[in-house]
Amino acid sequence: MKKEILRMENVISEDPNMTNLDNFNIHMFQGEILGLIGVNDYGKDVLVNLICKNTPIKFGRIYFSNVLVNSYHYSDGSDNKVYVIDQESKLINDLTVTDNVFVLRKGFKKYIISEKVLGIQLNQLLKELEVTLEPKAVCMDLTEYERCVAEVLKAVIQGVRLIIVNDLSNILSADDFQNFKKLLIKMAKKNYSIIYIGNHHEEIFPICDRAVLMQDGRIIKVLDKKEMSDEKILPYTISLKDTQPAIKNKDNKDTIYFHNISTSYLNKVSFSIQAGECIVLYDKSSKLQLDTVNFLSGEQELASGVIELGHKILNPKKMYRYFGSEIVVIGEDALSSMLFYDMSYINNFCFLLDKKTNRSNITEKVKRSIQLEYYKELGNEVYANDLRELDKKSLYNLIYYRVHLLNPKIVFVVQPFSNADMYVRSHIIHLIRILKRKGIAVVILAVSISDSLYVADRLLLLEEGTIKEEYFPDTFSQIRISD
Repeated sequence: MKKEILRMENVISEDPNMTNLDNFNIHMFQGEILGLIGVNDYGKDVLVNLICKNTPIKFGRIYFSNVLVNSYHYSDGSDNKVYVIDQESKLINDLTVTDNVFVLRKGFKKYIISEKVLGIQLNQLLKELEVTLEPKAVCMDLTEYERCVAEVLKAVIQGVRLIIVNDLSNILSADDFQNFKKLLIKMAKKNYSIIYIGNHHEEIFPICDRAVLMQDGRIIKVLDKKEMSDEKILPYTISLKDTQPAIKNKDNKDTIYFHNISTSYLNKVSFSIQAGECIVLYDKSSKLQLDTVNFLSGEQELASGVIELGHKILNPKKMYRYFGSEIVVIGEDALSSMLFYDMSYINNFCFLLDKKTNRSNITEKVKRSIQLEYYKELGNEVYANDLRELDKKSLYNLIYYRVHLLNPKIVFVVQPFSNADMYVRSHIIHLIRILKRKGIAVVILAVSISDSLYVADRLLLLEEGTIKEEYFPDTFSQIRISD
C-alpha cells in the first residue's frame, strides 16, 4: 500500500486583499513525482510557502505522513521537512560543497570537523545517486546544474522526504535539464517525493507520475500518466494560433545578413533574416545566449565575421553604436532587468529614444504625443506613474511596445517565455507578432522551443556553436533534438 506523504483538504488561504488558495485539494505519495502546471501564477507562491511552513489558514487541513500539521483551528508556525530548489541558490557561495551539504544544517553540533570523513560520506552519496560533483569545489564556482545537484544532496542530508522543484527550465541548459530530471527520477526510486512545478505541459509530462493543473488558486484537473497528452490538456489551454493575415516578407533590400560570425562559442555561423520574419536559434547550451548578447552590445569583439544591415556593414569594433537603436535585445527575466521601477511608465517607454533620434533629451511635449499615439493600444496604463501597480501583461506591454516605438531593424529576444504562465505566454506571442507586423526582424534565442514555434518562420538548430539543421513551419514536426 502506498504511503501518503502530503494531503491538503479544502484549504482556503487569504491575505487582507485576496483569497490565494480557494478550496485547494491535493495529495501525493512516497516515491511519486507530482507535476503542477500553473495556468496562471495565482496562488503558487502561497502554496509552496504553506507546504514548507504551517502558517495560519482560513479553512481546511494539511497532513504530512498522515499527521495533522496545520488546520483552521490551529497553526503553530512550525517548519515541515520540505526542501525547495528554485532559481535562487540557498548555498553559501564562499564555502565548499561539503561545508554547505553537511555543516550548515540544523542539528549539526560537532566542534571538531573532520573534512576527510565528510568528504568520504559525500562521495558515497554521490556514488549512490550516480552524479559527479567535486566536494572541495567552492560554491560560487559551480554551474547552475551543479548548484542544483548540491541542493539535492543538502536535502538528503537534512532528512527531507519531500522536495519541491520550482521552475528550473530557464536557468539550465537543455542537456543539464535532462540530466537533472534523470536525477529526480533516481530520487523518486529511493522513495523521495517530488513536486515538480513548471509552466508548460511539454516540460512536465515526461517526468511525472501524475500532473495537476492549477488555476486561480485551485486544482481544476488531475491527469494520470496514461492521460498525459496534448489532446487531454487542450481544453485547458489558450489557442496560440495567429488569426491575422500572413505577414508578407519585404524586399531583399530589408534583409539582414550575418556572415561567418565567430565568437568564443559560435563557429562561422551564417544566416539571413528578412524584415518581419522570426527565426528561432535553438541551442541546448546557454553559451549561445551569452555570446550573442555580448557581441551585439559591444562587450565582446567578434573573432571573425560581419553583420550587414540594410546594405551597410556594421563596424564589429563599434557595435555599441547600433545597440539600442538599430539592434535591440530583450533580455531574459526582462521584467527585472529592463524596467526602472522608480520611473513612470512614459519615462520607461521613452528610454533609449534619445539615442534613436539623436536628441539630447525627450521633451514633455514629445512624451505626451507618444502617450496619445499608443493610448488606443495600451489604454490608461500608458499614464501610470508607479510600475509596481501594474500586472505582468502591462509590464510586458511596456517592454515590447518600447521596441515597437524604437523601431529597430532587428530585435533579439532571450528566452521570452521564462517564468511566464499560460496567459502571459499567450500575450508575449501576441506582442512578438505585433513587432513582426511592423517589419521588425525577430530572433529568439532559446534553450527550449516550447511556444517559440507559434511565432517562428524558421528554426535553426545549433550544436557546438555551428548550424546543423534548418527547419520551416511545414517541417517543424520533424525537429529532432539529440540527447
